[in-house]
Amino acid sequence: MRRKGVFDMDDATHEELAQRAEIFKAMGHPSRLLIIDTLAAGPRPVTDLANLVGDNMSTVSRHLSVLRAAGLIDSRRSANQIFYYLKVPCIPRFCACIQAEVRTRGQRRGASAGSGCAQDCGLGGLSCQER
Repeated sequence: MRRKGVFDMDDATHEELAQRAEIFKAMGHPSRLLIIDTLAAGPRPVTDLANLVGDNMSTVSRHLSVLRAAGLIDSRRSANQIFYYLKVPCIPRFCACIQAEVRTRGQRRGASAGSGCAQDCGLGGLSCQER
């Protein structure tokens, strides 16, 4: 049973928010973000991803499994290799927007609290400058 909050929502809305949260959780590890960044350039074999992450194959397979379960990546077999690719092509743009915010944190430390980043995330909404 869900707790009642300030905003009551129907079960469908709650379920949609819970599913979004699962996707954010899947992205919530530096190695998985590195995999996503790498796959933004195109499909890569699992061995390349394991070398890139610098972990053993078992750990990398778990990361890939989490990303796949969230619906963010998929794989295809080609000869004796498995290639992974992004299923959600807008993720790199979203990550670029977040990275722009991360980069401006240091610049804003000395600025007034109301300063926002100077980047346009390119996601189609208002740029940070227009907030």
